[in-house]
Amino acid sequence: MNTSDHQQAGSVQEAAPGVYLIEIPTPFAVGPVNVYLIAGEALTLVDAGPLTPEAWEALKRGIEWTGHRMEEIEQVVLTHHHVDHCGLLAKVRAVSGAQVYAHPLAVPYVEQDEAFMQFHDRFFYELYRECGVPEEKLMIIRKYHQKVLTFAEPCRIDGHLKHEQTVPRLSDWQVLYTPGHSQSHLSLYRAKDRVLIAGDHIIKRISSNAFIEPPRDQSHTRPLTLVQYRTALEMCAAKEIDLVLAGHGEPVTNHRELITQRLQRNWERTNTLRSFLREGEKTAYELTTLLFPQIFEKELPLTLSETLGHIDLLMILHQLETRRRDGAIYYSL
Repeated sequence: MNTSDHQQAGSVQEAAPGVYLIEIPTPFAVGPVNVYLIAGEALTLVDAGPLTPEAWEALKRGIEWTGHRMEEIEQVVLTHHHVDHCGLLAKVRAVSGAQVYAHPLAVPYVEQDEAFMQFHDRFFYELYRECGVPEEKLMIIRKYHQKVLTFAEPCRIDGHLKHEQTVPRLSDWQVLYTPGHSQSHLSLYRAKDRVLIAGDHIIKRISSNAFIEPPRDQSHTRPLTLVQYRTALEMCAAKEIDLVLAGHGEPVTNHRELITQRLQRNWERTNTLRSFLREGEKTAYELTTLLFPQIFEKELPLTLSETLGHIDLLMILHQLETRRRDGAIYYSL
């Protein structure tokens, strides 16, 4: 556990009228996570932090700083299902009785549906084999499952949120579906003062990873997460937004400029991958080791997701050919 992250976290501020930013420590490389308390028609918590004693204490202290108590929270809105955002949901609900709202695709993750998690693990085992991941590295699938069980408790989702609906009991706020970083990702938009609570969709200092996830069920193909991420960014660029409140780090005030830079850098990485393939056919794992030589060992799910996203873009452009050999897929120009 990174103690410096715990030391850095803990600040609270009114980030926008009636919206309080509470910084919560995490044990993850990304550092502290921002959750938000909205003092609207219903006292609403947006995200909840990971399941650690430090995070729980920071959340309680942060809510008290705003003049409220944990017991007063009436509802929780989840931006997405990753454990640094949803791990404390069950504890918050147990204390406050709050209703929990999220995108429908968050449900099996947050409720820790065992049948889905078994499907999830099978999906990644087969996908990583196709990517050419060495057998000894397939243990990362079990590590993900253990991370979920360690840093989150299962919690029931009471209501589903979908694109462009009004947030229940928050009449000023509209739901935007912003998939890519996760299939369940939502952002909240308040048009009257152009504020966006963006979760991990738009972060100032880092580009959000478009994580590969399983399809909804075995009858579907896997989602093209990087394509989704780019599309959702373009949707946000078209909106009038003065302030983006991110899930990590400081607010963003130049969202269009930042999005343009992210999209351009995204294509630059696609071109880099294309250049590697000029040297001959390669698996997704081999391309990952070339794209991310310093971090692929430590962050394989993240880097492999990124690589597959760029492969997806080139496949859509009909610039790649595939060949299957010994259970793995080889790509060539």
